[in-house]
Amino acid sequence: MITATEFYQLDYQKQADMLLANASFLLSRMEDGFIVDLYELDDLLVEIFYQKDSEDLVSVMAYNSSEKLKALTNGANLKPRLTIKKEVSPFPAAEYYA
Repeated sequence: MITATEFYQLDYQKQADMLLANASFLLSRMEDGFIVDLYELDDLLVEIFYQKDSEDLVSVMAYNSSEKLKALTNGANLKPRLTIKKEVSPFPAAEYYA
């Protein structure tokens, strides 16, 4: 597992290699004239910022997952909107013998 500090000590090429080999791409979004790609690498969330017009690399930001989630949610206590319901079979329970 790598920390944000260790990730920042790598050059851009090694960061990119690590993300491509070990991270999960989560999403891409537009933010203030930038394209931001979000990756999950172990316990890190990594954002890659590109210029919207040229797609030139601008910045790489790595966060501890919980720190970033708190920042994105302003510390809100999030509760899921979806719940997993116990599957109810349309067939009556029965014993089967072979």
